[in-house]
Amino acid sequence: MKRTLTDMAVVITGASSGIGEALTRQLHRQGARLFLAARRVDRLESLKRELGSRVEILRCDVAIEADCQHLIDAAYATFGRIDTLVCNAGSGLVRDAAKTDRATFRQIMEVNLFGTSDCIRAAVPRMREQTIREGLRGQLMIVSSAAARRGLPYLGAYSATKSAQLQYAEALRVELVDEKIAVTSVHPIGTRSEFMQRAEATSGEKIDVPGRRGGLEQTSERVAEIMARAVARPRRECWPFLPAWWGTSLLTAFPAWADWMMLRMRRRIDAERGGGGS
Repeated sequence: MKRTLTDMAVVITGASSGIGEALTRQLHRQGARLFLAARRVDRLESLKRELGSRVEILRCDVAIEADCQHLIDAAYATFGRIDTLVCNAGSGLVRDAAKTDRATFRQIMEVNLFGTSDCIRAAVPRMREQTIREGLRGQLMIVSSAAARRGLPYLGAYSATKSAQLQYAEALRVELVDEKIAVTSVHPIGTRSEFMQRAEATSGEKIDVPGRRGGLEQTSERVAEIMARAVARPRRECWPFLPAWWGTSLLTAFPAWADWMMLRMRRRIDAERGGGGS
């Protein structure tokens, strides 16, 4: 069933740049009412001034549980319902998996997984009370990654958090289907945005991630376009670059072949870095 985006109430975390900002623009053009959250409130304020009506903003650090609850409460108080919650805020890390210490692993997990689960835990009771609108009470959209299906060398911690998001989404989808709450996981490949640049800056490492070489990276606008379609017509999984679905499915079915491909990638990265891991 297709939903009408006009006047739909949508909450987007990580809306200050990249996919979140692009999705904001996509949905705003189609008439949705938007509640935007991010840590960089100055960017949200600029976006609100540019777009004008139907946009509310709130500074929110999804790594803080109370911020997640406050976001959902504020959005519900403003709109009276939440038709779609987009858990997009995320953090990246470039580092050898075996050298990722507990504190660093916890930090990325708090943003990518706990930031998602805390927002959803706050939103689901609200959605359960909502009247059905065009077949659904609400939708939960979790921005995971193609890396959720296959861990990548030097992106092990990041891949682990994305896989955790996917498993969480799959469980939610079955648990909430009878309550008319749809759950969609989103799986972009490498996307041209500030995200990877910030991850590399934080890590002090720069690597040639899959897709960057050969021009297979997607734009945030392209990913947002596909996501907007999945808001209008909810689906279980959203793959903005469909060959990635086929590729990761094959890699899952043939793990030895997958390891061989990832080993080639790792050796190329090592050669470009001038030796072994970080």
